[in-house]
Formats: sequence, C-alpha cells, structure tokens
Amino acid sequence: MSKYFVISERYENDNTAEFGFGDFPRRTPYIAMSVEADTKRKAQNKAKKINPRLIFSGMFGARIYTDSDLPDYLKKNEHEWWYKNIDAFYN
Repeated sequence: MSKYFVISERYENDNTAEFGFGDFPRRTPYIAMSVEADTKRKAQNKAKKINPRLIFSGMFGARIYTDSDLPDYLKKNEHEWWYKNIDAFYN
C-alpha cells in the first residue's frame, strides 16, 4: 500500500486591482487529506468516500500524488505538522 495525498486549491478573489478586478483569482494549493491505497484509482475512491464533494476531473479538480511525486512547493515543514494533527481534521 502506498500513501497518496489529495491536493485541493483555495480561491481568493476580490474586485480590486490586486486580483485584476476579479479576473485573476489567487489559487493556493494545500494538502486536503492523505489516503493509503494500492492504486491511484482506489485512493481516489477512498477520498471520495471521506469527502463526496471532491472532484478529480476537469481543469480545477483535485489532484492526487504519491509521497515521492509530491511537488516541492508542497513539501514543507508543515508536512510533518499535518501527520501529527491529521486526526484533528476528521474528529
């Protein structure tokens, strides 16, 4: 079994010059959850059972990565904090 990470994005938008008067929202990726599964597709199924509102298709859908494939900008010290406090998010 491998550990998979589901990456979602937070959108921030305002009708100001900073965001191009609403045309260019700020999208900040974050680790939404981690799931252990045999394959990528099974990991997506488990994630959908935890949060049915997740979408893995389309241009702005959630993405899923293994620990070795996780992009560098998401590999921060906060990653360790996530492992320690994961139960707080689901209880």
